[in-house]
Amino acid sequence: IRPPREDKRGYTRAPLGARMTVNPVTATRISLVAALLLLAIVVYNLFQPAMTICGDLDPGYQPIIAFELARSVPDLHAIFGDAPGACREALTARFAFINTADDFLFIPLYGIFLFFFFLAIRNRDEKLARIGAIVVLAACLADYVENTCLFGIAGNPDVHGTALSLLPWATGVKWMGLAIAGAVGGYILSRAGGLSRLIALLCFAGLLVVTAAMADPHRFGHLASNGVTISWVIFLIADAIFVLRPQAARIA
Repeated sequence: IRPPREDKRGYTRAPLGARMTVNPVTATRISLVAALLLLAIVVYNLFQPAMTICGDLDPGYQPIIAFELARSVPDLHAIFGDAPGACREALTARFAFINTADDFLFIPLYGIFLFFFFLAIRNRDEKLARIGAIVVLAACLADYVENTCLFGIAGNPDVHGTALSLLPWATGVKWMGLAIAGAVGGYILSRAGGLSRLIALLCFAGLLVVTAAMADPHRFGHLASNGVTISWVIFLIADAIFVLRPQAARIA
């Protein structure tokens, strides 16, 4: 960063990059607030009635995750059933509500949570933190593409159209992006040494889980959200520690 310089009026001006930099303490607080709001949404969803499936989907497979990882019309029929009816209409409406909430609430919140988390830890490794932040933005954009595909597919789950062909690419970028960001963040945190190295192992384990889910959705797809959740929980705890004990955010 270039040193400060004086403008025509004699005032000292910091370089643009320095003026745009967010203070790590502020970034941590923003990240923590977004994470707590995400947690509130998760808790709220736990008390919602279970989604009624019209097909023969495995009971252990979250319907929304199965929908995201659908790769064929038979995969869709396992969720929506193989014929139109009242059940399918109700399920389509429920998915529309979930995806709309995803667009306007969940994606912005997790994007803020992760993006500002990387801004907060950039003092540990600025280059990797920048990579992590960029990957998070790419994952968020892919999530919006994914939701657009889901809206299109839900309208006619009996045909393998363009939306279903594009869906694997969008979900792949989203899930792998979030898992890679988790691994990068875990590695940066582990630079403190000691037990923090366990954090990196857990985050890399999450990356392996998501990779398996993308490679074979039928066998491992139900584990995709678990793989990402590992790093999100770790980041939330790290945010809370850094807010309560600012000295813990510094590396000797």
